[in-house]
Amino acid sequence: MSSFLLQDAALRGVLSGYHTPWLDWVMWTLSAIGGAGAIWLVIAVVMAAWLPRLRPVAWQVVLALTLSQIVVDGVVKPIVGRARPFVAEPTISVVGAYRPPTYSFPSGHAAQSFAAAIVLASALPRRRAWWFLLAALIAFSRIYIGVHYPLDVAVGIVVGLAVGLVVTGGAAWYTWGSASAPPAVPR
Repeated sequence: MSSFLLQDAALRGVLSGYHTPWLDWVMWTLSAIGGAGAIWLVIAVVMAAWLPRLRPVAWQVVLALTLSQIVVDGVVKPIVGRARPFVAEPTISVVGAYRPPTYSFPSGHAAQSFAAAIVLASALPRRRAWWFLLAALIAFSRIYIGVHYPLDVAVGIVVGLAVGLVVTGGAAWYTWGSASAPPAVPR
């Protein structure tokens, strides 16, 4: 194993070394709601129902989630084939009972979360900090609960940002082809 990957494994140990029952529960919950982009899909559905003018943005979220999953699970993970931390080192504890059977690199949770955050930030810029905070917490939870290395999450974030930028093209869909201002968002 290269020195770089050894350092990545050591950093994972530091970042996931502090456990308390309440924090374990918070991190496991963040990881669970980030699975398959679930929280982002819920946000998109609620947004589309609450502000019908943002329905195209909800479809952008779905597209971003789908594309990031295809890139991560369909392309990069099979090519790289990095074992998860608990497979590489069986003594590593995992918060919760679920141990993903897929490869570790890159993190799909991080990719999907940041892809969705880019889309939502382009549509609702006043809430930008909240979208990225949620995405960052979901991404970090994957290291904390013991199923990813920091490099997995960092590359997942980069993939998600790239997919989000490709999907938005730098703008939310509701503004495409119209000279109207973005819809007012209640505070």
